[in-house]
Amino acid sequence: MADNLSSKIRVGVIMGGPSSEYEVSLASGENILKNLDSRLFEPVKIKILRDGKVWTNGRYAKLEKAVKSLDLCFLATHGEFGEDGRLQAILESYGASYTGSGVLASALAMNKAKSRQFFSANGFKTPKTLFVKEDENFKSQLKFFINKLVKMPVVVKPCSRGSSVGVSVIRRKNLLNRAIQNAFKYDPEILIEEYIHGREFTCGVIERRVNGITEALALPVTEIIPGQGYDFFNYEAKYKPGAAEEITPARISEHLTKEIQEMAVKAHRILGCKDYSRADFLVKNGKVYILELNTLPGLTETSLIPRALKTAGWSIKKFLSNICFKNLNQGITERI
Repeated sequence: MADNLSSKIRVGVIMGGPSSEYEVSLASGENILKNLDSRLFEPVKIKILRDGKVWTNGRYAKLEKAVKSLDLCFLATHGEFGEDGRLQAILESYGASYTGSGVLASALAMNKAKSRQFFSANGFKTPKTLFVKEDENFKSQLKFFINKLVKMPVVVKPCSRGSSVGVSVIRRKNLLNRAIQNAFKYDPEILIEEYIHGREFTCGVIERRVNGITEALALPVTEIIPGQGYDFFNYEAKYKPGAAEEITPARISEHLTKEIQEMAVKAHRILGCKDYSRADFLVKNGKVYILELNTLPGLTETSLIPRALKTAGWSIKKFLSNICFKNLNQGITERI
């Protein structure tokens, strides 16, 4: 590890991996590489290919060897493997320091069924949800389930995926089976939840260390308005330019802003998250419902966290430096 700031700190930006969010991860990683302060850090690009091979410094390498020479791993991975605790566990087995939440918090947040249990137990409102596991018992009861138990519309989604991959809004029962089978392509466990027709919001949380104490701060709230033809903020609406309107800060009352921000910070703490996160919400008739929490939200040029940081007066460069120094026990004390 670098002994002082006169020697640049080697930060490996890990991106890619066997995830349905592979391309988004690469975009996050490239943006991090571009914005790491070159006066302080020596960035090292570590790309995990879809097949699990590691490419760095112009050649293939073992991940363990690639991270041994680093002072810190900055995780730009999203979705399965990179955000669900598995990569975090591998890095811990190597004794490598990394950014973002640890193994348990990552696994809990990625599993929407488990995280909602924690949220409900702590007084949060969540959509009414049925947890479904793909097995023989479910298949034998599917017809009865569709005909008798489901009130339309519903949202069908994989239990442990991000970026709305495999998510469908279903308004007719005859389309439900297809949506369920589609979700099972991504995960053997899925959620079928009530469709709440409300306004969609998201709120990031960042940590900083001040005088040796770590505090969590809520960023400005963003309202997400999917464009015409979109039932919700799906994968295409997230990443296709102009497919959704993202308003930061959200044009809502001070009271509602504070409620969402406090819920985002509380959710971050409940799951034991670290460094930064982003929670997603729906608001209907004055009631705020939490949907999920992302432990490694996107950091692309157009992602929601960088947008909120800018509104709060933080540059992406300052944010990245803050996270790096925090994990190297050299916390900065700048305030927004």
